[in-house]
Amino acid sequence: MIRKDYLAIVALAAATFGCAGVQHSAEADVVEVTLPASADRVKAAVTKVLADDDYCCVDWKDGAQLKTGYRGEQPSIWDWLVRGRLGVVRSQAEASVTAENDQSSRLRLQVSSEGKQTMFDSWGPTATQVPQSAQNKLRLIKNELKIVQTTYTTDTFYGQKH
Repeated sequence: MIRKDYLAIVALAAATFGCAGVQHSAEADVVEVTLPASADRVKAAVTKVLADDDYCCVDWKDGAQLKTGYRGEQPSIWDWLVRGRLGVVRSQAEASVTAENDQSSRLRLQVSSEGKQTMFDSWGPTATQVPQSAQNKLRLIKNELKIVQTTYTTDTFYGQKH
């Protein structure tokens, strides 16, 4: 006959390890665009946006290639719980800037995210969260370059009052 303490251990192990979900592979978030600014201005804007968002090691290699370290998270007293049990997502960014002429340049920005659900899982590719998405980073870069195509005012956002 099976002892109750062994049954409790088996049930606890099944609940702990059996409830981990399967992570689906996700592709990196990529955006490619031509910007009406010189390559030096675009590189400076990309550097500022990524450094302000707490990406590690924002240094350009070969003058036109950038690969950051993992983005730092805001520290809190609950880090042990978030990282250990609830899971986390970490992201990296890669960028390349090539000059097309004196007044325009080509930007390719890629954001890759990895995640895990519990401390027993390994890191695996996951969908990029919206604040770290390539589209959001492109919006911030355009804001930094002051080349936003549509200016939003109260009238354009809510519509004109009649």
